[in-house]
Amino acid sequence: MKLKFTNICLIILLVPIVNGITRKELVDYAVRQYNRVTQTVKTGVQYPSIGNPWSAQWEVTPPVDNQWTAGFYPGILWHLYNYTKDDHWKQLATKATDAMYNDQYNTWQHDIGFMIMCSYGNAYEFTKNPDYPKIIVNAANHLAKRFNPKIGCTRSWDSGHDGQFLVIVDNVMNLELLFEGWKHSGNETLYDMAVSHINVTLKEHLRSDYSHYHVVSFNESNGRVIRKFTAMGYADWSCWSQGQAWLVAGLTIAYRYTKADYILKAAQGVSNYFIDHLADDGIAHWDFSVPHDPQHRYIPRDTAAASIAANGLIELYSYTKNEKYLNAFNKIMNSLNTSKYKADGNRDYKIPALLVNGSTDAHLHDSALIFGDYYYVKAFRYVL
Repeated sequence: MKLKFTNICLIILLVPIVNGITRKELVDYAVRQYNRVTQTVKTGVQYPSIGNPWSAQWEVTPPVDNQWTAGFYPGILWHLYNYTKDDHWKQLATKATDAMYNDQYNTWQHDIGFMIMCSYGNAYEFTKNPDYPKIIVNAANHLAKRFNPKIGCTRSWDSGHDGQFLVIVDNVMNLELLFEGWKHSGNETLYDMAVSHINVTLKEHLRSDYSHYHVVSFNESNGRVIRKFTAMGYADWSCWSQGQAWLVAGLTIAYRYTKADYILKAAQGVSNYFIDHLADDGIAHWDFSVPHDPQHRYIPRDTAAASIAANGLIELYSYTKNEKYLNAFNKIMNSLNTSKYKADGNRDYKIPALLVNGSTDAHLHDSALIFGDYYYVKAFRYVL
């Protein structure tokens, strides 16, 4: 028997952060920076992805065809509209979202959840346009085509090796699309697929200490595990901080829809691990397991992992009232809102972004990442 889902309003009163910086000041900063973005990209055609702090131009992608980050830009625009109620942002957000219409038919990209929920999901939340749930449901049905009942998961990357079925831990975030598809359509198969994927993730990706394996390769024919490894972290045995952040947010979202105690326990476990392994200022190193020794004199931070986790932690606090999660949220946001990590914090930086020092792996770090900006802007709603 499934619990009836109801929309959840998180009413959390927080003191102003960073020595009195208010939500208005944070929003003003985002408006200022993203006014610059809209002057350097063609909204609806170009979608910011990665930014070099010393460049005035973002690397951009088109809105469709395997561009996993495309939804974050319209998502930022929708949040700016929500905060300001300025139709200028609504028009830009609508334009950026409408151009992603064909993404609802995508069956070759597991990140359709990011793409659709950050664009159309936010669009529906802030406008209640009755056309948007139809797109969300259609996209969920297309994501469902990547589900393998023998594995119990949706496929992540398509493998070039015959018989391998790859599942990455990040994929827990895409399950929100299946849950929303169920909510809007009543199709319980979508709900069951999402829960099944969570159950396999808890069994195969999580270690006993609630760290994770980034990638699990399954035998497509019989569902058995072939191997567990990393594609983004320091080593197969290490804990990639961004992957852990996806778990913090993704498992908390799963609890929002299921209200299952075992999922809440797992969300708390991965969150405790994340918090307990943070640097002193609350901003994670790119991998929690990189040795702090003379061979690793510089270990990049990851502001994207920080902003992703912040959203998960504050929602988790709303369910548990555990002050550890509230305190961690405040500590992370305090640090993100300093010149060390803000894109306007260094006079030599030119990128029209919100955060720098984002990382994806050992090779791409100290960058502006559009999804880091997205989760940072989203977190403003929890600030007075």
